[in-house]
Amino acid sequence: MSDHPLPTLRNQLLSLHKLLMNVEKAAYEKQEKVTLSPLKLLQLLTEDERFSWLRQLSQLVVVMDEAMEEKPPITVERKDALVAEAKHLLTGSTEPGSFAMRYAAIRERETAVAAAHAEISKSLA
Repeated sequence: MSDHPLPTLRNQLLSLHKLLMNVEKAAYEKQEKVTLSPLKLLQLLTEDERFSWLRQLSQLVVVMDEAMEEKPPITVERKDALVAEAKHLLTGSTEPGSFAMRYAAIRERETAVAAAHAEISKSLA
């Protein structure tokens, strides 16, 4: 059971979240001509519509954390379902404005995000 990709995927998604957050932060600072404090960034992440798409990834990581701490231990089926949920979030929707579409656009522009995606893809395979 320890060779299931879920724990690795969870860590990769958390790192991806940080990368995406930094990309959005830089874009916000450039557009608004401000430098965000950590507190203001947290406020924007939790309340501002511009950052709302990132909350889906945040929530998925939290669900993964909670599932891996469950007693009795999480089943392989539940682990597989969470991996499938991550795959769908990252690549499953072609709706304009969806997480997958916004993520794809950033992945094309940002080499660090593209590299992270390549690693995540191995866990999703």
